[in-house]
Amino acid sequence: MHDVFFLGGHDAEMLEIRNILQRNNIPYFDSQLKWGAKLSEYKEELNSLGTDQCPVFVELNLDCPYPEYAVIIDHHGERAGKDQLTAIEQTARRVGIELSRHQQLISINDKAHIRGMKAFGATESEIHTIRSLDRKAQGVTPEDEQKAQVTIEKHLRVICDDVAVIKSLCERTSCVVDRIHDQYRHIIVYSPDSKMHYFGPGKNVLFFRDILTGMQRRDKDIEFWYGGDLPDVGFLGTTYPFTDEFLYQTFCVAND
Repeated sequence: MHDVFFLGGHDAEMLEIRNILQRNNIPYFDSQLKWGAKLSEYKEELNSLGTDQCPVFVELNLDCPYPEYAVIIDHHGERAGKDQLTAIEQTARRVGIELSRHQQLISINDKAHIRGMKAFGATESEIHTIRSLDRKAQGVTPEDEQKAQVTIEKHLRVICDDVAVIKSLCERTSCVVDRIHDQYRHIIVYSPDSKMHYFGPGKNVLFFRDILTGMQRRDKDIEFWYGGDLPDVGFLGTTYPFTDEFLYQTFCVAND
């Protein structure tokens, strides 16, 4: 069977995966989706596949029926972790190519952000290039970059040692987090759509995951997602609005 790729939400990694497919003449569908993209966005394309074509889903929420022989490429949720291959690494393995240094940095960035790239030996110029590519691919605009600076100056509260809570003016958290990633151990960002985004130690990511898993059993409308360089560090986002009191009890009182 011949692979046909279905691409998920855009970031630097997804765009580089698309470049790999183009260079190797591998067919793909790309609806230029945002992070959190769903397979149902590709229902028509999926139904058009021939019997000799194998669908490969890259970072898509599998919210509709699909062939049992389909290949799933992802590194979020249960597939996340420092010992797991990123989506671009999985793609390279399937295509049968070696990643260039630039592609390796994109891979490391997607799993371990700036901390990971520094550990790999990336230069400041390389880190700046990769992070700029990532933000642009996510849809961050120059106006968003300005809003991020205002957000940090006017809408950041330190609720206790190393814990920053931010009410962001930007939809994308990257333009805020990139500016303060090494200043706080725990970064909690509320985006304008009221979603909460946590960045910090892996044990806290898994703590939130376990709480939300239990809550989701009672309320199916609650959504959450997580990933990163687990179990060391990672991120988690959710539609559930944790209160300031809960955050204070979790990060401040519990650590006294």
